[in-house]
Amino acid sequence: MEPNNAPATLGYVSNDGHFFSCRNPVVMQQAFHVIFVADRSSSMSLTDRQPLRNTPASDRIIQRSNNRFGAVLSSLYGFWSARAAAVAGRQSARRDSYSIILFDRSVVDAVVNDFSSSPDQLLDVVLRHNTSVGTNFTAAIQRAQLVMEQHWSTERTPVVIFLSDGECPIENQTVQDLCRAAVHLGKALSFHSVSFGQNLYSATLRTMFQIALEIQNNAPRDALAPAAVPSSYTTALDTVQLAETFLGIAESLTKPRGALIH
Repeated sequence: MEPNNAPATLGYVSNDGHFFSCRNPVVMQQAFHVIFVADRSSSMSLTDRQPLRNTPASDRIIQRSNNRFGAVLSSLYGFWSARAAAVAGRQSARRDSYSIILFDRSVVDAVVNDFSSSPDQLLDVVLRHNTSVGTNFTAAIQRAQLVMEQHWSTERTPVVIFLSDGECPIENQTVQDLCRAAVHLGKALSFHSVSFGQNLYSATLRTMFQIALEIQNNAPRDALAPAAVPSSYTTALDTVQLAETFLGIAESLTKPRGALIH
């Protein structure tokens, strides 16, 4: 059967031409706009933590950023690869979109609302960027809100993964504005703050998570995506823990009901 000749009722036509009266399981799979917000301040140039070794991307990352920032890029690559493998297992096209915001005292949009780039292509883009001076959480969160709003889709749940190795003052209102904007547009934000370093310097990141989780828990349920991905806070002391954190978030998007709050 040709897809255009399918009966006018609930159902779908498979790749081999069979009509099924149930909803397409690929369409039912929850999709996300994942906005990565990563610190690239001068402390990220320290070499006490380095990229993962023995991965397909290790050599490229080590050549450009053999430091904390490179460790972050390793974890991003692992996240993208895990999501790509999940899509390949369903034999479907990627429905997630990715945005990557890098910040120091200012912000740069490395990738915005990308649907098609492979993990290697995404890595090539972020490898063009180096560490710089300063840290501005406020500018980073405000840019994340702008990107989320400008590229809003009712088909995709917004997810922000915010990573830093330090602290920076930010008003609670700034984080509240981001989270409430998502609720106003129709879907609660899933916010994941990741502290890459000692827990001593992560009070701000923990507060950001607590604000986001409270707003998420009090938001109306999304009928199109009833399986929520709870916001989370995680401390990663080294490169391996950081990679595990990102893989855990990727897994929580694949199986939303199994998400954990740290």
